[in-house]
Amino acid sequence: MKHIIFIHGRATKPLEQNLRMLWYEAIVHGLNRDFGDTEITNFHNVSKKFVYYGHISNEFLHENNGDVIPDDYVSRLASLEQMKVYMASDFNKDNYNLLPGKNSTYEFFADLLSSPLSLFSLGQKLIGTVAPDMREYWNPEAYFGSDIRFEFTKALIDAFDDKKNHQILIVAHSLGSIVAYDCLWKLSHYGEYRNKYQNSKVDLITLGSPLGDENVKKELKGKNSSGLRKYPHNIKSWANISAEDDYICHDSKIANDFREMVDLKLVNNIKDINSIYNLTVRNGKSNPHSAIGYLIHPEFIKVFNNWLSK
Repeated sequence: MKHIIFIHGRATKPLEQNLRMLWYEAIVHGLNRDFGDTEITNFHNVSKKFVYYGHISNEFLHENNGDVIPDDYVSRLASLEQMKVYMASDFNKDNYNLLPGKNSTYEFFADLLSSPLSLFSLGQKLIGTVAPDMREYWNPEAYFGSDIRFEFTKALIDAFDDKKNHQILIVAHSLGSIVAYDCLWKLSHYGEYRNKYQNSKVDLITLGSPLGDENVKKELKGKNSSGLRKYPHNIKSWANISAEDDYICHDSKIANDFREMVDLKLVNNIKDINSIYNLTVRNGKSNPHSAIGYLIHPEFIKVFNNWLSK
């Protein structure tokens, strides 16, 4: 029996049932486009858990930044329908360059303000400007991060405790990849978890992940430890997929940042799939960080189907 845990990313979100439907529909379409009906049946037959914390992030963004919580299911659905017209071979640079409102400015500044200037906290300021909920996740005076981790930890423990689930896959987008990493670290090292779960394994796919950013790595669970204590012990394989111009994952290579995990034999392999072209257009503008654009992309579908069918 297989089990898949999905966790979404940052920013305001639609209602849980709507967001879950968008994710699953993007995957089903991609599987059908690239592999046919059999793989759709496999997807429907696996156990699935969609970890939703949109109620937490929506409340924070609304109260602290004046954002209106959007009922944006319709615009997201329209984006998905637009991408369904593409064949797998259409996800290329030429089509990406034709998208309206394409802008790499955020990624440029993310690159500029990352490692060299992080000593002056400019990286944190940038994160706070473009992703305030990500900064709030690390706020020691807030329950924001703890409450989100609680939601994911419940799902992860349930999957580990279900003896029927011999294979577990985590698919994590954006901030969700940080949450997944931190929770896996907790289950590897916290006293209340490690004796039971330290050797329980998952496969991991991260999408649009900021885990390669120097400022982000300084905030991860285990950051002050070394050797085996620094990393989670639960990851069997890790595939990281990053899109061109996605400023959240401007440092798109994870394998070099976490190479010690391979050296310590904590993970079998870490594979980066760099600079894919996310063809999402939402409200008339290119959105290379969009989760549904990652989920419908043939590179993700290939990795996902390899796991699903093995």
